[in-house]
Amino acid sequence: MSENTTTLQIVPILQTFRPITLAEMDNVQLLNRMDTKFVFPVSKLPAFLEKIKDGYRLLETNPLRYADYNSLYYDTPDFKLYLTHHRGKPNRYKIRFRSYNDTKLFFLEIKHKNNKGRTDKSRRRKELIEQTLTPESIEFINKKTTLDATQLVAKLQVEFSRLTFVNNAENERATIDFNLRFSHNGKQVALPGIVIAEIKQSKFSVKSGAIAALRDLKIREENMSKYCIGTALIYPELKHNNFKPKLHTINKLQTHGIIRNQAA
Repeated sequence: MSENTTTLQIVPILQTFRPITLAEMDNVQLLNRMDTKFVFPVSKLPAFLEKIKDGYRLLETNPLRYADYNSLYYDTPDFKLYLTHHRGKPNRYKIRFRSYNDTKLFFLEIKHKNNKGRTDKSRRRKELIEQTLTPESIEFINKKTTLDATQLVAKLQVEFSRLTFVNNAENERATIDFNLRFSHNGKQVALPGIVIAEIKQSKFSVKSGAIAALRDLKIREENMSKYCIGTALIYPELKHNNFKPKLHTINKLQTHGIIRNQAA
């Protein structure tokens, strides 16, 4: 299913969801939370949406009801943050700038996963995505992490489309990411055939309608970091043995394989 075909199939379904605005979502930010992720072929996305349409509201920032995101991830020159995740170490960080294209909002975001499996997210409003960290951004990162932000450089751009849902009855958000593209210095990799779903809860609850719908569709939980997978694909020379099962899953779900555009 191509990107255009995916859009054409899901837009009519999206119109059946009750909308929620950005202002209304302030009560369900869940910046400290438990995350549960699933990866599945884009062909199952319409069926998933049909199953959850009565239990969730959908963020509406434009008439199509999905949003395009652009993220720029930072790491050390020797990929310390990526390799910490690869080794499965707790207390790890992701540092990124994110552009919410429809609303023209920019944030510097820090995600910290602790040794209890919880994710804490801090962010600061910015005027644009910084290709080089400003002194203000360095100060913010140093205050919120144990990292030396002066050592961080831009390593990976990640673009995708996102659907954001809020559970009608529970303190829960669900995001659906598709049309994934990774790039750096002219090298590009696209994954049009997969969807990454992330269920965000203050604590894990079996009452999640989204998780129940995914399980009904025989979709199993699969922890998948967009930054780590994108880095492994763009920089194949890096150590990635522990990510090979995830890369194999992606290859299997991609109808026409991974789309690559190597830099000249």
